[in-house]
Amino acid sequence: MNFSDLTLPESLLRALEDKGYKSPTDIQEKAIPLLLEKDTDFVGQAQTGTGKTAAFSLPLLAKIDSKSGDVQAIVLSPTRELANQITEEMKSFCKYEKIKILSVYGGVPLDGQIRTLKKGRPQVVVGTPGRVLDLIKRGVLKLENAKLAVLDEADEMLDMGFIDDVKTILSELGDKKKTWMYSATMPKAILSLIKSYLNEPEVIKIEKKTLSNEDIEQKYFLIKRGNLGEAVCRILDSLTDYYGIVFCRTKIDAKKLSDEFNYRGFPSDALHGDMSQTQRDLTMRAFKKKKVKLLVCTDVAARGIDVDNLTHVINYGLPQDLESYVHRIGRTGRAGQKGCAYTVIDSSEKFRIRMLERLMNTKIELGTLPSIDEIKKALVKNEVSKLEFVAEKLESSENLDSSFSIFKESLEEMEKEALLKVMFNYMFKKNMDRYSQKSSIELSKGSERGDRNSRNNSDRRERPERSGRGRGDNGYARFYVGVGKKHGVDLKEFLSSVSGATGVAERDIRRVDLKDQFSFFEVSEKYKEKVLLVAKVSAAGHTGTLEPTKSGPSTSRRDSRGGGPRRSSNGNRKSFRTSGKERSQRSFRNS
Repeated sequence: MNFSDLTLPESLLRALEDKGYKSPTDIQEKAIPLLLEKDTDFVGQAQTGTGKTAAFSLPLLAKIDSKSGDVQAIVLSPTRELANQITEEMKSFCKYEKIKILSVYGGVPLDGQIRTLKKGRPQVVVGTPGRVLDLIKRGVLKLENAKLAVLDEADEMLDMGFIDDVKTILSELGDKKKTWMYSATMPKAILSLIKSYLNEPEVIKIEKKTLSNEDIEQKYFLIKRGNLGEAVCRILDSLTDYYGIVFCRTKIDAKKLSDEFNYRGFPSDALHGDMSQTQRDLTMRAFKKKKVKLLVCTDVAARGIDVDNLTHVINYGLPQDLESYVHRIGRTGRAGQKGCAYTVIDSSEKFRIRMLERLMNTKIELGTLPSIDEIKKALVKNEVSKLEFVAEKLESSENLDSSFSIFKESLEEMEKEALLKVMFNYMFKKNMDRYSQKSSIELSKGSERGDRNSRNNSDRRERPERSGRGRGDNGYARFYVGVGKKHGVDLKEFLSSVSGATGVAERDIRRVDLKDQFSFFEVSEKYKEKVLLVAKVSAAGHTGTLEPTKSGPSTSRRDSRGGGPRRSSNGNRKSFRTSGKERSQRSFRNS
């Protein structure tokens, strides 16, 4: 079936054709004709990523009287991001219709939304329950003439505590209103809402066969404890191209991973609960425009994100709620395109993979990380392809600076082999050195005991580089800087500021650990005296002292953590033994 087979107005069909939409999804094919033909309450149960927005937007827009200045429909969404996306989607469908659509949500000033409501006179309002209810109470959003209410992601609104607001908003609509509800699941509270507020609704349920999308390649990687971040970086280094989301359990992990990705050369942004709405909007705009190709976020922060053409979804550990895994990976492999869903875990989560396979009724393959040699080859090929692209653009351009002739003359006497070695060293030394010091971080297939043993028996080079843990390695010096996150400093600015103050190249500054009020970094011993000449570093408008840490690089990990023998006040040696509880807490912090 094609959209042209549905009884949609010609203007909407033209807009769909412009967007390249040809065949409706299951929920669209079943819901759109029903909602166009019948004036009825409706319940649609379908998973995220199945095209629910178009399934309710198209019949809704077909019922709007564009000549009326009243609000004729209200669409409620659990998150600001989803409200914005629904609005954008609806506006794209209205390309050949004069229907005014307004998005309202919290986190931004009320005044602008109030002015738009009064002057713009929208026919459709899309919003989050809290802001919609606030505007109703202020008397600026009037719904007595609205004939249609849509509840999108109703189960999410329930989970986020909006259900009472939803009930109040529904009571503001006239007696002749119709309510359309879309939800991925049907918990008791949602069933109660249907019974109380919907009148003999038509029900369409799309079976869960969409959960295990055949277009998504699912793999998991069994990694030695403490190396999950390194595993994700190795996967990214081996890819020729990617545009994806990395999911974490906590906002701390999201921030940490984003910093690590940027440091390793993968442009990324974190999306988390501490960000203002303006920051969230800027982050999403940059991601949608592919200015950054990697978004790192938690499940809560990702609610409402609906981005097409994602090639990869990577799970940094499994979510607490296994059904969230289904929602996560459903963001790739859409519209017939192929997608990849990769999950990195340690042995403690292996049993949950089996639970997940039973939940989804599918097999998740145990993958093998690319070898060091494979990663190095991929790094070279990727960079060479970028050079070729730049070279093609330069051939058709005459904007090269005149000083190029000086550069060319200076290198003419250098042999080709020598020049290539210089270029290779300049472009790849940092990554090649990093991987030369690394070995396997994977557990042998089926091994769980190996994860525990590896913490004691593996070569120290296999340990993850934990920023700020210990006091450096032999050959490196560690420094303190009195600027941190609360001064508005991020990793990129910190590296730039330290490099500018000390003259040490950013690529030679390692193990950066950004704290709230201060930070640490390490440099090779050969740069130590150079850094010691600098007393202060300025970053983000704040100046902090720069000084070496008291414990030098030769300090052992045991002594630096305070776990070794110490002297009592009378000078005798005494041993501090940690309790089982303290050991478990330390183990948790280091995992």
